Amino acid sequence: MITHIISDMGGVLVALEWSERVSGLLGRSVPIDELHHLWINARSTVDFESGRIDFDTFAQNFIQEFDLQISPEQVQHEFLEFVQAPMPGCDEILEELKQQYHLSLLSNTNPAHYERLRDRYDFYAPFEQVFLSHEIGVMKPDPAIFHHVLAKLEIAPENAAFFDDGARNVTAAQTVGIHAYQVHSPQELGAIVETFETPALNP
Repeated sequence: MITHIISDMGGVLVALEWSERVSGLLGRSVPIDELHHLWINARSTVDFESGRIDFDTFAQNFIQEFDLQISPEQVQHEFLEFVQAPMPGCDEILEELKQQYHLSLLSNTNPAHYERLRDRYDFYAPFEQVFLSHEIGVMKPDPAIFHHVLAKLEIAPENAAFFDDGARNVTAAQTVGIHAYQVHSPQELGAIVETFETPALNP
């Protein structure tokens, strides 16, 4: 039985201007599927979201990696704007879910985006545990990050349901044995959870 809901952040619960901003920085249109692939393979972003470099070094490395003729300050400004506000209905759906399930967050992210949400919104409050790639040192879709989460939660994979907007991340979670679903809004997440057998008690 599913007792733990684990959700991604950006693109599921928090609105992103990811494709638009990256396309602007790179000077070309980047479709969302290509963007997911680029993000987990670009050395600058992997190092930043795995906690190996700081924001200033990331901006410099990003410019070098993609041979851009822009300033580090411009990269940082656009990068911060990737993350917008929690999506409409997010707070209500999370509050409802936590009445029946253990609720955790698992996000590929970095200190800049984490602090932006923390300082502007009470977004993280509903979650019992928050798992962030830059703190763990591993990014989705590496199976190691899912094994880490399961170990910390002390649960079997079949007791967890994971929600992400990235198809590769969903597939990676499924290979570990987690029930995983691709969604793009809190409403889509909530609708899938409604099909689960509800735990008799909040475990």
